[in-house]
Parts: sequence; C-alpha cells; structure tokens
Amino acid sequence: MAQSAIFLSGEILKRAKEQNIEISNMSLQKLLFIANGLYLAKNGVPLIQEPIEVWPYGPVIKSVYQEFKTYGNSAIKQIPLSYSINQQKELDKATDDVVEFALEVAKNLNAIQLSNWTHLPESPWTEAKNNNEKEISNDLMINYFKKFVNKPISE
Repeated sequence: MAQSAIFLSGEILKRAKEQNIEISNMSLQKLLFIANGLYLAKNGVPLIQEPIEVWPYGPVIKSVYQEFKTYGNSAIKQIPLSYSINQQKELDKATDDVVEFALEVAKNLNAIQLSNWTHLPESPWTEAKNNNEKEISNDLMINYFKKFVNKPISE
C-alpha cells in the first residue's frame, strides 16, 4: 500500500537512530528511491505516493527535500512531526522488508556512493534524464529493480 514519503522517511530515520546510523537528506532520497524500486519490482505498485522527480543530481522526492533541506549535507537529527503523529500505523510485511533493506544499504554506503549508484548508465534516473522526463516512471523502476528481486541481500 502506497505511503506518504514523509511517513516512510520518519520510519527510516527512527530505525536509523535506534541503530546509530546517520542519514543525510541526500542519503534519505536515495534510500527511498531504492525502497520504492524494490517494492515496485516485487509488488507491481509503488511504495511511495508522491512522484520521484528527475533533478540534476539524482532522484528526488520534493516533499522530503523540502522537509529536510535545512540539514544540508549533515545528518538529519529530527524525525518529522507528521510521522510522530502517525507512528502507531502498522507497516505491512513487504513495506517493513524494504525499509529494513534500505537500512542495511545505509550501513554500508555513504551518500556519495548511493548517489553514484543511482547515476549508473542503466539506472531509472539516468534513463529518465536522458529522455528529458521530469519524473521517473514506475515502468522504468520496475524494469531496473526486478533484477535485484529474489537475490540474497548478502552471502
């Protein structure tokens, strides 16, 4: 079931704080992109309600950027108020799985590494950018991320 990007940001940030993982706005954007792509590839529907836009430096969810832009490249310190109000909301197993996967990625890759990964020649952001599109389509996301589905996270 599609969720608000701000709500999912709050869930990622809450869990990251519990695990002592620092997440910047740029990292959060890329983690949401990955979570949405995997969810789409597994379930055929988007995880995030808002579109993922094609910005010059990578995929961006505008509401998330606006919420956390004051942090610049620094770690986000505060969980969004709208998440705090709704945090009793239960996540379904598929959503929980992709959020956990995003946190595993965050443990191993910094913001620059995540950005570089989203800029690979065959990535949905690169494809959309090359086609002068303003948003990354679900089809581009599904086609790219389906190759990562059903593979083990680690050996």
